[in-house]
Amino acid sequence: MKKKKSQSWTKIILSQLHLWLGLVAGLVVTLSMLGAAVYVWEEELTHWYYNDYVYVAKIGDRQMMPSELFDVVDSAFPEENFTSVKILRDPRMSVVFQKFKRAENSGWTWWSTVDTYKRIYVDPYEGRVLGVVDLRYDWIQLCRRLHQNLLLEPKVGELTVGIAALIMMILALSGLYLWWPKNKRMLKNRLKIKWKARWKRVNWDVHSVGGFYTHMLVLFFATTGLVWTFSWWTDGIYRILGNDPEEVFVRPEPPHFSVDDFDNSLDKAWADVLTKRVGWTGARLIRPAADKEEGFISVTLDFVGIGSAWDTWDRYAYHPDTGEPFWDHVHEEKLLGEKWRNSNYAMHVGEIYGWPTKVIAFLSALFFASLPITGFLIWWGKKKKKKRPAKRRSQVKKEPKKAMETMAQIPPELASRSIDPEKVP
Repeated sequence: MKKKKSQSWTKIILSQLHLWLGLVAGLVVTLSMLGAAVYVWEEELTHWYYNDYVYVAKIGDRQMMPSELFDVVDSAFPEENFTSVKILRDPRMSVVFQKFKRAENSGWTWWSTVDTYKRIYVDPYEGRVLGVVDLRYDWIQLCRRLHQNLLLEPKVGELTVGIAALIMMILALSGLYLWWPKNKRMLKNRLKIKWKARWKRVNWDVHSVGGFYTHMLVLFFATTGLVWTFSWWTDGIYRILGNDPEEVFVRPEPPHFSVDDFDNSLDKAWADVLTKRVGWTGARLIRPAADKEEGFISVTLDFVGIGSAWDTWDRYAYHPDTGEPFWDHVHEEKLLGEKWRNSNYAMHVGEIYGWPTKVIAFLSALFFASLPITGFLIWWGKKKKKKRPAKRRSQVKKEPKKAMETMAQIPPELASRSIDPEKVP
């Protein structure tokens, strides 16, 4: 008996915890997950919405070298000082320059923290600017910010979303306990949604049964998402994977440079890096900022890792003065923690296995967004049910009195007759 009572109290406590934590984090989860559902298709939406920028009108015979591409944007935007360019292997694609600069003074919104956030598309054959996108107001990027920080100042917004993600993990585990059936008969009923039942039962089944089938996905996406909020969480995963956080992503000190023009070094570094991976798919080249006195030319080279589940890429660094190799960090030599961290973004947004995992991430985000709504409706339905006025005892007592009054009106000669059951109609 004591054991049964203990289990009952456990269920009561977890039920209340599940309820109130869900109510606290509900709005944050719904808004964040709606943004995530859209941003899963960031690449596809960008290629569709900015089609004239992303694709070149005509494929030429020769692509421009990095120094020539930088000259194009430096001439078109002399005060911007772009340092990063993304080059794709696909000959139909334009090259993309991007710049991000924080605002000196910030307020409570995400926009107040950003001074510059631009993306420039350039035709690598004709050296022509195809389009400029201000990412501060780009609706696709705003979906990411809604998911990541609710469009609030990053420190506040990311902490809010991070706490909500931790709550979602608690809700997934407590919900699993509350769902767990006592016997096989109950198990059968809790594995399927009764679509033909009343809407309250359907709503309960969608929340409970759907929550059971997706609780592992909740834990997975929360685990990968918390990396951007809490450093202790990331360090903990490094340790679980057998790596000391202090030994992960160790980089040498950048060299001092004396040249003002990186053109020769950029082209020399680019020519060298193209010999590293025959099957490369994309590259991001970064030159040192003009107002710095130290740094290196960095090239990140993406490639398809055959038989690998990781997001595979190498990083090569070159001396700005000479264009000679300075250091490199190839995928095969990375620590397990580094491979995981490099792949964490792709896993979180469903890119890791292409379309199949993107569909899973998209549907999961939509369902996660609905959980606070269905949970609220369950709570609200119970609350309204408790407020229904109960039938008064005085009304119940009046019924026998009415029956006595009716009997008093029956003539005595009829009341004394016995009733023949066979003649009762």
